[in-house]
Amino acid sequence: MLSESHPIIRRILRFCALPYCFLKLVNWKECTASRFQVIKDLLFIFFKLKYYPDNYGPCRLWEKNRNEWEYYYGSSYNAYARHRLRKEVQPVEYQILFNDKLICEQLCKGIDVIIPKIYALISPSDNIQQKITNILEITKANKLIIKPILGHAGRGILLAIKNKSGIILQDGTNQIELKNYVISDKYIIQEVVEQNDNISKISPFSVNTIRIVTLLTKLNEVLIISSSMRFGTGDAYVDNWSAGGVAVGIDHNKGILKEIAYDKFGKQFTEHPISKIKFNNYKIPQWNQIIQIAKKVQKTFSFYKLIGMDIALSTDGPVLIEVNANSDIIFQE
Repeated sequence: MLSESHPIIRRILRFCALPYCFLKLVNWKECTASRFQVIKDLLFIFFKLKYYPDNYGPCRLWEKNRNEWEYYYGSSYNAYARHRLRKEVQPVEYQILFNDKLICEQLCKGIDVIIPKIYALISPSDNIQQKITNILEITKANKLIIKPILGHAGRGILLAIKNKSGIILQDGTNQIELKNYVISDKYIIQEVVEQNDNISKISPFSVNTIRIVTLLTKLNEVLIISSSMRFGTGDAYVDNWSAGGVAVGIDHNKGILKEIAYDKFGKQFTEHPISKIKFNNYKIPQWNQIIQIAKKVQKTFSFYKLIGMDIALSTDGPVLIEVNANSDIIFQE
């Protein structure tokens, strides 16, 4: 927590991580700037604009005039900006309320927001195989989601699948037999949301979510800062950027997708890479209800004034999948 509390220490750590931006976060197949120019650009952002430049690649800043760069907020890993966020709108002592999925579930139930059903909590000392088997039998479901209780960015999420040969757990592209499944932390077992047909047409394998970032103003008004739709690619069952998904902006006044989606490295897509459905002007069903859920959550949790929410559209309507205490700002930019 020392690096959380002291921006100077965090900034030193970020400086040491600058090579990662250069080596991993720039799409060199599309970047038109020379490698020497990119190095100068990254140093300019870090020392002149004073933020960690891991938005350089995803936001394709090499295509934009330097005079425009100051309008980008940059990463929440940015030491001084992070310190201001903690002080003004995201007090660190409240983050556990959102980071712990069981606590967050109880909070959302208390304000009558629809969330996926949690069937059980599992710990390393439990008979995990028996619990998962029993839940699949009782619910008569063929699939379950298993999430680390303190996980984020889609990491550690598994899909339990029941088929003719038994029960397997899918971890990304890897499959694990249930009998070989071992955990070292607490997880929750959750129902799989049955997705709205209009959303499923674009990407049927993942539960595709809408990320809405809200801000509660000093006048107690909720502003929609940003909204975007995330889609999984291939047979991935999560839609996160880190899992290879793509994200496209939403015109949140009209509830329609914008023209261009991006992956984590700034590669552009005008259509979904698998289904080939074009994004531009694609209408999101029940958009007004989705916005109302986001505003209700933000206004109720007024102690935390900048929130990112992931909302899925099920066959029965919007479902709040997750509340994010540290919504990825680069993803929104």
